[in-house]
Amino acid sequence: MADVRALLKAKRQEARVNHPLASYSSTGQLRCLACSTIVKQAASWVGHVGSKTHRINAVKLRESELAQQMLVDEESAQAKRKSEALEDDDGDVDMSPDTKKRKGDLEADASTHGFPDDFFSDPSQAPLPAPDDDDENADAAPSETPLPPVDAEWELFQQAVLNPPTNDDRREAFDRATIAAEPVLASEVPEGFPQALAQATGTTGESQPELSEEALRRQKEQDERELIMDRLMDEERAQEEADAKVTMLKTKLDALKRKREAAKAARTKQRT
Repeated sequence: MADVRALLKAKRQEARVNHPLASYSSTGQLRCLACSTIVKQAASWVGHVGSKTHRINAVKLRESELAQQMLVDEESAQAKRKSEALEDDDGDVDMSPDTKKRKGDLEADASTHGFPDDFFSDPSQAPLPAPDDDDENADAAPSETPLPPVDAEWELFQQAVLNPPTNDDRREAFDRATIAAEPVLASEVPEGFPQALAQATGTTGESQPELSEEALRRQKEQDERELIMDRLMDEERAQEEADAKVTMLKTKLDALKRKREAAKAARTKQRT
């Protein structure tokens, strides 16, 4: 008995599943990491992996692992950026943008003025102060002064004659143009609609006069006669179709009878 158990145990060990999502417990049971379920036999692992539930759970597990990996990478990148920022602050404590600006202003003042305010007895002999950067920027900006009427007309002449707009410019201007028109009341009868058919269907644009009681009565009688005629024509058409079917059936029956009689005569002739 012990030998049989040993053989079974050795056989189970030989059939161990080698898969990233397969794991074995301390008792040797096969377990799926994605589904958190126990697979009874190693031979059933292939069927379990091919199941829809396992595929869905495997995809969810991979997505979870990727999300965790991205979170870890982001945290490490943030820690690296913080450490680099701290190193930059330690190496350049007094060289912030504001400090650099103040230092540059002091150097500029020392280079431009150079002398104290009471150095010259005659203030008119003192050098002019250097203009501020803001004033220089304001002066450097091009001032758009209106052109005289003659120059304006010359500019328009050049644009119209010397540099006429090309076809592409005209097409672009035409495409961007907006056309406005007054609303027009459309007629009740569409264009191209037959006038006679429009009058028959009552879709003419002209308002029809009201009919009297006598005219209404005649119109009603006419409609009833037309309805009766339509019914009679339908019945006549149905009767003709029925007669045609009967005639066709009679023809087929006669042909079948003649065929049977011919076959019967042939058999009788063979017997004699």
